[in-house]
Amino acid sequence: MGEKDTVSTSANMNSELNSNGGEALMSWEKKLESEPPKAFKAFCLFRAMGYKRSIKACMEMHGIEPKKYGSWARYARLYRWNERAAEYDAYIAKETEREILAERVERRKRQMEMLNGFDELVQKRIKTLKPEDLNADGAMDLLERSAKLDSFITGADKEAAKQPVQGELAISFVDSFKDL
Repeated sequence: MGEKDTVSTSANMNSELNSNGGEALMSWEKKLESEPPKAFKAFCLFRAMGYKRSIKACMEMHGIEPKKYGSWARYARLYRWNERAAEYDAYIAKETEREILAERVERRKRQMEMLNGFDELVQKRIKTLKPEDLNADGAMDLLERSAKLDSFITGADKEAAKQPVQGELAISFVDSFKDL
């Protein structure tokens, strides 16, 4: 058998299933029962044009004689081309959204791996710091960088950008730190 098999079920005596997964084919994936093969082929060309599709543009794009427009328009009406193409568009939009989300998750994983590596380096560097070598500017720089890194890791930087600032925090340092 081919890639798509036709099987009989009690719900629909002519449903088509994918041979590998057993999932029912969508209306835009299969030739309708009474649809001639040439009408389905024309539909496939029409469907592939995307959101701004039209019968006329499709025919021009594929070099099909304008005198066949009437047949194509009849096929489109009889075999619900617009409805089936809209279902296809919705499927493509959902798949695209799923892929974008998966890419974001993967990117976030890579960022977290890099940040964990950076965190290990920072911890090693902090252990080698000598309090007498640290001044107010250096301490403030470390504090700011640590806060920015923490905000980035937790996503708080994005949340803070969405919300208005309600107050300020003032931090004062003196040049000498006792028992640091």
